[in-house]
Amino acid sequence: MRSPTPLAAAIAALLLAPSLPALAQDAVSPTTLDGVRVTGSKRDTPYLKSDLSVTVLNREALKEAGVVEFRDLDKLAPNVKFNAMGQLSDMYISIRGIESNPFLVNRASVYIDGIPFKELSNAVLNQVESVEVLRGPQGTLYGANSESGLVLVKTKGPTDAMEGEVNLRSTWFSNGNGNSLDGFVSGPLGKRGNLSGSVAFMASDEDSFLRNLTPFNGTEGKVREQYLQGKLRWQPSDFVTVNALAYHLRTRAPGMFEYEYLPLDVGLYNRTYGTRLNGGRQAGDFTYINDAPKRTEKDETVAGLSAQWQLEAGTFDVAASYRTHEDVSAGYDFDMTESAALAGRTYDKQDAWNAEARFSSPDDQALTWMAGVSTYRTDKDSILGTFVGPITRGLNSYNLAPRQTAKGQDYSVFATASYTFPAVPKLTASLGLRHEQARRSTEQRAGSLDLAEGGLVLYRDAALEHTFHATLPRVSLRYDATDNLSFYAASAKGYIPGGFNLAAAQSDVVNDKVLRYESEMMWSHELGFKMNVGGGRGHIGGALFHITSDNWQEIQVATDASGRPISSDYVGSDASICSRGAELEGAYELAPGFTLTANVGYVDAKYTKLWATVDENLAGNRVKLTPHYTGYLAAR
Repeated sequence: MRSPTPLAAAIAALLLAPSLPALAQDAVSPTTLDGVRVTGSKRDTPYLKSDLSVTVLNREALKEAGVVEFRDLDKLAPNVKFNAMGQLSDMYISIRGIESNPFLVNRASVYIDGIPFKELSNAVLNQVESVEVLRGPQGTLYGANSESGLVLVKTKGPTDAMEGEVNLRSTWFSNGNGNSLDGFVSGPLGKRGNLSGSVAFMASDEDSFLRNLTPFNGTEGKVREQYLQGKLRWQPSDFVTVNALAYHLRTRAPGMFEYEYLPLDVGLYNRTYGTRLNGGRQAGDFTYINDAPKRTEKDETVAGLSAQWQLEAGTFDVAASYRTHEDVSAGYDFDMTESAALAGRTYDKQDAWNAEARFSSPDDQALTWMAGVSTYRTDKDSILGTFVGPITRGLNSYNLAPRQTAKGQDYSVFATASYTFPAVPKLTASLGLRHEQARRSTEQRAGSLDLAEGGLVLYRDAALEHTFHATLPRVSLRYDATDNLSFYAASAKGYIPGGFNLAAAQSDVVNDKVLRYESEMMWSHELGFKMNVGGGRGHIGGALFHITSDNWQEIQVATDASGRPISSDYVGSDASICSRGAELEGAYELAPGFTLTANVGYVDAKYTKLWATVDENLAGNRVKLTPHYTGYLAAR
């Protein structure tokens, strides 16, 4: 294959994406594609040999792009959007028009150093070594909640030589400023040279982006975070590697509620409430008026252990992790004014355990395969609270509803195989299959929650349980047209288990169909290519995709025969969506040290069925919280 002409290379440079900086890894020349490795297939695969739509970013690329938070990542990958409801809320990732809704579930998973995060705080990306953003269902290898895609984050690990780094950052914005200090120290431990460790840290203090004009007791909004991580790497032999990590993230935010709500029409809000309820005060684009006592506290602790054993017959990997996350947030002001009316409080505590064992055949064979088992377990407690009328005891004024508990136990077996045909050595076929069993149970006790003029929400005793099953295949063909160009076609199935609506258990007139919603299943089909251009000075990747789901999970409202609501919002699974689009990404080194990177994406994601009431079908509306177009261009 001839190298592109200078004109063709210049045109290609305008349609390229943010992964070339990942080429310069270790001792690999930055002008060859051998430096870009994809690990999302749970094998260390060269970029051109992967049948995945993936953006790969290394430490240098992330620093040059100014990525310090998860919400900064979406600009670097086409058709990807990170959504958040304020400084403190979890991140919700939409990929290829597949929505992640703050009131539902994340349809994309994040793995940090091999540990799954199905709810992800917008914490600082501290000492990150690499990031892979995979687009399309990854359920065959990663199971539930990865149907739109996956984000794999690898943080900096222990090194064989002593090294360290300290960074100080300051930011300024209209309502205040923020400061953060982070760093790490790493090196060998002991004299034998087979044990090394690292410590990473971060501390930050930041004002609230939004200013409350009437804070309770004058408490201004602040976000204070402290993070400490430790890692160990032990290599008792040339064939065995053991890794361990642990970290704790502590967040304290006086004067702030976890989610931030502002009026859509500030002028109408001020005309309606400025004089009557707010004492003449006027809200603005970045200011609000609340009287509720506010405070948010979050604590997250993670521990993980993994081991790899290199055998002549292949590689054996095992990993286990534990994560606990506790979050209490008070100060949701229901009327959004300084008048004493009603405020809310939330409490969530979740423990999650994850374990996996797999065996992989060697890479240098016509037939390569992998087989494994995994389990994931989660326990969650939730308590809502409210106070009504004038505040007398601050944060202790909240009255609590009964505790709600939810448990999940997932068990999976999976296997993949790839075969390169001897008669057609440029053609490789791959097949993967996963069977997953998900047991879901939930309980609540009888009680009530005072909503002032909204009356009492009555809770009844409830104990619900069901086991969901799913089989998740993935098939693909890859054709290596030349050493610099490959094409692939892939079809994959993704899924999210069903569950229960405890909110619906507050009403005796809601039937069992509403109490339990079924699993969401999704099929994705794509055609893609990857190409080396300019003799290794750049590369391009692109894909076309088509995604459908006929049992899409969506927020709905139960109504009677006359269309009158008879329940609070609940999750249903009888909607459907269709998403199709295209994406293109790549990079080109115009001169030594001077690189253009870019991406562009287009998505047409619409509901094909969504019943708002018994008579109103919202089919044809765009899927919420998903971008129609994305684009990025940078010169570095």
